[in-house]
Amino acid sequence: MVAEVKFSALSGKTGVICDQIERRLASGHYSFGEEIYTQDLVKEFGASRAPVTAALNFLRASGYLIITPQVGCRVISPTVSDIQDFFAVYGRVEGTMAGFAALRHHGGELARLSDIQNQIERNTPRKGEKISHNFVNLVADFHALIHSMGHSEMEARRADSYWRMSEFYLFNGTRMRPSGEISLAVSDQQRAAIVNAIAVRDESLARTLMEEHMLGKPARVGARGADSP
Repeated sequence: MVAEVKFSALSGKTGVICDQIERRLASGHYSFGEEIYTQDLVKEFGASRAPVTAALNFLRASGYLIITPQVGCRVISPTVSDIQDFFAVYGRVEGTMAGFAALRHHGGELARLSDIQNQIERNTPRKGEKISHNFVNLVADFHALIHSMGHSEMEARRADSYWRMSEFYLFNGTRMRPSGEISLAVSDQQRAAIVNAIAVRDESLARTLMEEHMLGKPARVGARGADSP
């Protein structure tokens, strides 16, 4: 697996707190619209109010939270349209990174990408099965490696932040439940095609395939916005 990286760009105690909260958001620990209480976090992290408040403000600026003075802090409640719009934009970002990977990969990077894809296929849940954390981690590794293969450190960091937000939308939209709507076999086929395009250094095809793959993610896993039944 790709080594776990620090999420937050913040330093010190604020960075530690922000990192942990963002991991919780990205893994679906907090639900759309859920209240987050500053005092609870102060107690949990054994910190003063200042670093907790700074971490929450950073995550508000990142798009995860809504903070209303004198009222409190809560997780955003996106609509179906909000989720679709996000993946339309993110698809372009991820497509660009796949194009970079096709042009710039070297050494054993392609072999590692193929190995991760093979592991994903072996762990893909069947219809009615719950999406496992192992499967999710492997998919995250797949995208993280593609970002790395582009050999553009700054843009890889930007793409990583988009990935975390995408996980936030998907996990909250599905709550990792068994669902007949989940159709991940299609995703396996798409990822395999992306690997093949990168292998032959077809930048245009890798970009297009990745954009299509990302755009269809919410529908394939049955993700719903906060306005859905």
